[in-house]
Amino acid sequence: MALGLGSGLKPQRAIAAEEVIVTYRQLEFSLSRESLEIFEETGKLEGDLRFYARFLDDQTLAAFRRILQQRFELDPVVVSQLTYSLMGEGVLQNLGQVIQTDARTNGFTALRAALTLAANEPEGFAVVNLIEQYPSRAIRIDGRQLLALRDEFLTLVDYRDAAVRAVQAEMDETTNQPPIDFSQLPDLSELGPYRTRDIRLELHRDRQTAEGQPIARSFRVNLHIPEGLDHPAPVVVISHGLGSTPEAFDYLGEHLASYGFATVLPQHIGSDESLRDALISGVLGTDINPVEFIDRPLDIRYILDVLEQMAQPGGSLEGRIDTNQVGVIGHSFGGYTALALAGAPLNIDRIQAQCNPPPFTLNAAPTLQCIATRLPNFAYPLQDNRVRAAIAISPTISVVLGPESMSQIEVPTLMIGGSNDFVASVVQEQIHPFLWMTNEDKYLALMIPSGHSSADNTELANAGPLAAALAGPDPQQGREYIRELSLAFMQRYLQNQAEYDSYLTPDYAQFIRAGELDLALVRSLTPEDLQTAYGANPPIPIVPPLVQEPLAANASSVLDVIAAEGVLRVAIRTNALPFGFTDDQGQLQGYCVDLMEGLAAHLTQQLEVPIRMEVVAQPTVSDGFQAVLNGAAMVECGPNSIRLASEGVTFSSPFFITGTHFLVRESDQTPINPYGALEGTRLGVKDETATERFLEQRYPAASAVDFQGPLAQEQGVRAMLQGQVDAFAGDGILLLGEAIAQDLPPNSYRLIPDAPLSCEPYGLVLPEGDRRWETTVNNFIASSDFRRRTERLFSPELYSYILLNLDFCAQ
Repeated sequence: MALGLGSGLKPQRAIAAEEVIVTYRQLEFSLSRESLEIFEETGKLEGDLRFYARFLDDQTLAAFRRILQQRFELDPVVVSQLTYSLMGEGVLQNLGQVIQTDARTNGFTALRAALTLAANEPEGFAVVNLIEQYPSRAIRIDGRQLLALRDEFLTLVDYRDAAVRAVQAEMDETTNQPPIDFSQLPDLSELGPYRTRDIRLELHRDRQTAEGQPIARSFRVNLHIPEGLDHPAPVVVISHGLGSTPEAFDYLGEHLASYGFATVLPQHIGSDESLRDALISGVLGTDINPVEFIDRPLDIRYILDVLEQMAQPGGSLEGRIDTNQVGVIGHSFGGYTALALAGAPLNIDRIQAQCNPPPFTLNAAPTLQCIATRLPNFAYPLQDNRVRAAIAISPTISVVLGPESMSQIEVPTLMIGGSNDFVASVVQEQIHPFLWMTNEDKYLALMIPSGHSSADNTELANAGPLAAALAGPDPQQGREYIRELSLAFMQRYLQNQAEYDSYLTPDYAQFIRAGELDLALVRSLTPEDLQTAYGANPPIPIVPPLVQEPLAANASSVLDVIAAEGVLRVAIRTNALPFGFTDDQGQLQGYCVDLMEGLAAHLTQQLEVPIRMEVVAQPTVSDGFQAVLNGAAMVECGPNSIRLASEGVTFSSPFFITGTHFLVRESDQTPINPYGALEGTRLGVKDETATERFLEQRYPAASAVDFQGPLAQEQGVRAMLQGQVDAFAGDGILLLGEAIAQDLPPNSYRLIPDAPLSCEPYGLVLPEGDRRWETTVNNFIASSDFRRRTERLFSPELYSYILLNLDFCAQ
């Protein structure tokens, strides 16, 4: 027999809190539950509350009573499931810092029990019910954290409602006069004129585990291809959310395909339905691998590459699709994916700033986003320049993108949110990010009072009380809004059909409103609009503090010297293939040469004066550092591990990532086991390097053989081949480069293990203390031109090695 928490059975508490004890710095005072109940019901100040109320103004008292009076209709089953989810537990842990037990411990467990019990109250959940059900003699509240909690509560309720009103007011002010008669225009809710052909692809983009074992990442891709077009169809990729499936968005893909779009619905391995047995596990979180923040957009870029090949002469889709005209639509985690592809780079600086320690917030979305703190600091190549338009539905982006990244989106963008989304707060995850965008063609649509998962059409998304709470009222109508707005948006910005402008207006939003789900659509909104609707300064910043303060324009910088001389002086090592090496004609070649030419072109555009590159060749790491220190070079490019600090210089953001491997003889019958102790094993290594320090820590029982000087790596590899050492250790990319430089037969050596044993990010060496120059260089590393140069210079196999290193280092 199964027992639930319905109205027929209400669990009884064994103990209840009789007082609330508030501590603030060295002060402590208590309030009886009775005095709080009287104040909530009548507004009268009785007992101990009367004394302390003297120190509060009328506005604060009124806000306090409003919080006590707030009622919520909650399903106790839903509350229980939420509080046992990853995101729910994260929110409760935050609350437990504020609302502690009488023993001064985190109130997480007690809150979970009290919330479930209080949700059973027939008059609705309220704060006083929570106090009554709290299983401790007293509730202890941290006064300093309480102030933050007040702002969070106001954000979730009062400010959210005000922000929605501001959007509705802006919509009312921008309706057309006279109104458009949409009954005389094509009905976008109807299927289009084209029949479609469904194709299922099985693709592979492999990666490796930390133990070096390959993981075959096969995933399905559903295609809906329109038939009968006289031109190649533009492509629309639809990215599902965490714990969902491609099939959940077939309703959207089929609709767009009937209007002449080739729709592509990929399965995102690692964040698909395999992660959940129930919807709650998918939407509210499991401990996913942070690599998903990279793999999702990279999978889509890979898919587009495959489709591009299929569209070539002789391919199965020859002349059928146009992979240079791509739109991307994403829901939830897929919303982040869409915006990353559209040009918003993963914001590692903000992630580290906001997630260490984790933020105190009642917004559940940062719990998912802060998983990305485990990613290495790197300029991830996520943008795809084939993307011409993006739609993000209920995205979770406030931390992983932030204002710094959202302002970099240049393509037309439509943001869609649900006003009652308690997974991804509509204010923090959609309305504020809409204000951060600076592109001309941007739109914000709100479905009121929709929830988080209304866009998702999987079976689990439409069953049970929790699913209903997540989706909000009438999710089918919400999906109809999404179908019509997505069609109009892609017709306008992928097909360039200006007549669809009329559908992207407040008038059309009013025209298609139906049932209990309202729809608002605007193209502009200001911080002043939000402040006016709220009636005061918002409880949270509309634009959070930037992770780096703006630079003073008059600060002295290397940039001024470059602009005045028209020359970028760079130091490049001559013995570090593939980064820098001399060819048979004595010419300096390599990745760094091309990279620095790209930086010179970037400076030419930024400074609006021609800049040429002048190379100062350097044979060693120390020589390159010294060239930057004495001003002979403005930047040094080479395999410089960022962890190798040197006084007077600093490093750019990482531009490459590798790690420790062993180069061994292929002929060895008993090769070394890099996951063992390697006791007595002779390991060759270049001295005074990060690799040497790693070996000392990882393999203290091994016998290290140091090689010194500019030829250390060359000599070490030869010693390995001659049997003088059992293996030579170094950064994998440099070991491969040395093997190529020595023209070693591929069957004479082997790089082990498959995945690196350590993570070594490389940075450009810059003069210390020059923020303007450092920011300029980092902006170049984050640019699409940098990514294109990297892809062009490295072979597909070597570029895959780079991405596999990123995968490993994030695990």
